[in-house]
Amino acid sequence: MDAPIDVQLTSGRRATIAVQIYRHLRRQIVAGDYVPLQSLSENELAALFRVSRTPIREALGKLEEEKLVSILPQYGTFVAPIVIDRVFSDQFVREAIECAAIGEAAARCTAEDAAALRAIIAEQRSAPSEREFFAADETMHRTLITVAGQEAAWQVVDAAKVNLDRIRHLAARHTFKRRSILTEHERIIEAVIAHDREGAVVAMRTHLRGVFASSQQMMRMHPEFFQGAADPPRPVRRKRPSPGGAADEAP
Repeated sequence: MDAPIDVQLTSGRRATIAVQIYRHLRRQIVAGDYVPLQSLSENELAALFRVSRTPIREALGKLEEEKLVSILPQYGTFVAPIVIDRVFSDQFVREAIECAAIGEAAARCTAEDAAALRAIIAEQRSAPSEREFFAADETMHRTLITVAGQEAAWQVVDAAKVNLDRIRHLAARHTFKRRSILTEHERIIEAVIAHDREGAVVAMRTHLRGVFASSQQMMRMHPEFFQGAADPPRPVRRKRPSPGGAADEAP
């Protein structure tokens, strides 16, 4: 049996526990800790989180709504592959919101905002791993929307970009991609701090549209994440990180 999880679930109503489990599994799937077509056993997850199967089933149902897992009655639950059409749909939504927000951020950026944005870039530049790099990436985009005075819009972006994030996590594994992303971020921040609305919008649009090239690169480098949506799910034997971070052999 897997080791007890390190994440502490907050005791309370079943729905609250289900949401915590959903968020935790979502992060792991998006980060690539669980790979496409990998089986997610309700019994194993219940034992891992030390809960009944009911909140596990509810969490998996929410993941299915986001197309992150496929649930086949009498057969099992499996991590869904990355579907490129969904990635491009995510990008469309994200570009519409973030390009609108970045112009406002450039107009409203204060000296305090500029210092915070420079600190985020410095943090990303020195990030020791892909996860820290990705976290700083997220902080930068969210901060720009906040500077624009549209913090509530981040919830829409965050919900829409789940498939994009799977690509972004794969890309962040590679040093050459981290370098190019950082360069693009620096251009965006420089334009915002200079109050260059047009330049900021162009820099953000160029950055976000980089997902088209990244998708092709990651499909070549990590084809196992892009198996066709019509492929029949099957159990796979892979190293599966436990929610606490340790790698366990999947049965």
